[in-house]
Amino acid sequence: MKSNFKEFLSFAGKAALVQTITYFIFGLIMSNLFGYGRLFQLEVIRDFMRPINSPYTFFGPLIQPIRGLLFAIGLWPIRSAILDNKRGWLVLWGIFVVFGILGTPAAAPSSLEGVIYSKLPLWYHVIGLPEILLQTLAFSLILVWWEKGKHQPRHLVQKGALWSDILKAVMIASFAYMGYAVGSILSAIVAKANIDMEAAASDWKTQMMFVVAFVFNVILILLVSKRWISHKIALWQIYLLFWLVDTIAPLAYQLIFLSPMPLLLAIFIGFFPALVITIGMRIIYRESAIPS
Repeated sequence: MKSNFKEFLSFAGKAALVQTITYFIFGLIMSNLFGYGRLFQLEVIRDFMRPINSPYTFFGPLIQPIRGLLFAIGLWPIRSAILDNKRGWLVLWGIFVVFGILGTPAAAPSSLEGVIYSKLPLWYHVIGLPEILLQTLAFSLILVWWEKGKHQPRHLVQKGALWSDILKAVMIASFAYMGYAVGSILSAIVAKANIDMEAAASDWKTQMMFVVAFVFNVILILLVSKRWISHKIALWQIYLLFWLVDTIAPLAYQLIFLSPMPLLLAIFIGFFPALVITIGMRIIYRESAIPS
């Protein structure tokens, strides 16, 4: 029972991590692509959806680990049936599409019940489909691939080790994006400044700052992870290294392309992505660590 509980915790942790990252990435992309800020202000839609700059919007990504945990609880009894299937990712995605998107019991947007019983226009049901279809597809592909990886023969695991390491680094670095968001919002609260979330999300020059930090984080995670697995570097050293990188990267970018950022503000904001990356590396690479 203890072994099964540990296995469930590992599965739940992966589900929570994958759900949070895919939700955040596809939400960010689609909100800019389709202009959610403008759409949510239209007649009928504004009575159903909160504006994108509402303080409640901030909590959306933060509750995704809870949704991932709920998914893990629901999928755990049928996990073997999914993983034993050659196209398990398609089975899992089919469950999402049939029960979670199109066939929901409630009159949710993009569902059959929503089209019939809600006053939302048909175009709104359609425009939401790309985000939820692609996000659940990515969730299904990554989670099933990740779970199947630890059950593969050693020669197959070694063959895909590079791609596996790259995917892990990308996932951790993507999760760190939320750390920047938390740091930025907390700094604004401390300074009692108002944040225009819609303007910030649509300003690609500002968003590129986080993309640059993302690239640096991915490269550094790939380099540092092997040293941590072989016990050549401690976690606290990893944390200090990423705190330094996630402070310098936005500081230098702002200095070159935007306006200079106060040093103390950059240090404060860099604290959170570094913490997320360190915790993420501890969770994801723990099973690969060589016993000391």
